[in-house]
Amino acid sequence: MIWLIVKIAIVLIILLLIYGFASNYFITTEKYCITVENTNEKELPIRIVMLADLHGSRFGKDNNHLIQMIHQQSPDLICVAGDMTVKNGMGIEECMALCYELMKICPVYYAPGNHEIRMPQWETYGKRLKQLGVNWLDNQQMSLMIRGKKLHICGLDLPEDWYHKFWKKCNFTVTDMRDMIGNAPTDGYTVLLAHNPEYFETYAKWGADLVCAGHVHGGIARLPILGGVIDPSLRLFPKYDAGRFEIDSSVMILTRGLGTHHIRLRFFNVPEISVIDLHL
Repeated sequence: MIWLIVKIAIVLIILLLIYGFASNYFITTEKYCITVENTNEKELPIRIVMLADLHGSRFGKDNNHLIQMIHQQSPDLICVAGDMTVKNGMGIEECMALCYELMKICPVYYAPGNHEIRMPQWETYGKRLKQLGVNWLDNQQMSLMIRGKKLHICGLDLPEDWYHKFWKKCNFTVTDMRDMIGNAPTDGYTVLLAHNPEYFETYAKWGADLVCAGHVHGGIARLPILGGVIDPSLRLFPKYDAGRFEIDSSVMILTRGLGTHHIRLRFFNVPEISVIDLHL
């Protein structure tokens, strides 16, 4: 009887590992609606597709499946919130090819994550993206008009020290942020691409209306009620794991991301394209 239980347990563990690995190749869209007060909801919303944490993964040949899914959403702009490559430089060419195709759909705005800034090819990579026509936001801000609405797209490039393990306490202040990226715009709707969601409180105080973030990979595994299990800082059941979060009038959409890195398994946590409809 004991051996039967052991065999069943082994089979279940193997099936669970197979499921966790196979989940890397399923992709879904998560849709979010953000409505600013006194907005006419009958007007066509501004649609943002947000991507993060590809880490050189592929969905179909040349990422054709991923591109097709994004195309079907008919976005007005695509926001990339970092870690599309790996720190050793893997995935650069795949990401360049992906961005080339995405720009045929609509403008692409890209802010780096901790993996991009650690690549030996970091500076060259940013230059190549700019040459391609990508709006590369390395602590920079850009403005655009969409159907009469003014948006400011800001890309935060946090130095590597701010991606720390949970036992190292770091106080990232609004002053720190202003020193990096300047003051928040006040004459439109401000979208902040900030790879690390840990500092959402600071982003909100700085003046971000919408924060697009990644980094946490949904918590690697997700459990009912408890949510994501662990984040890259090795924090168990992190406060910010995936989904929508709000502080006062600021909203953060935290994507589960597209790929994996250290732990190449996903449990109840399939890759995600975030689709954000802004009613301004």
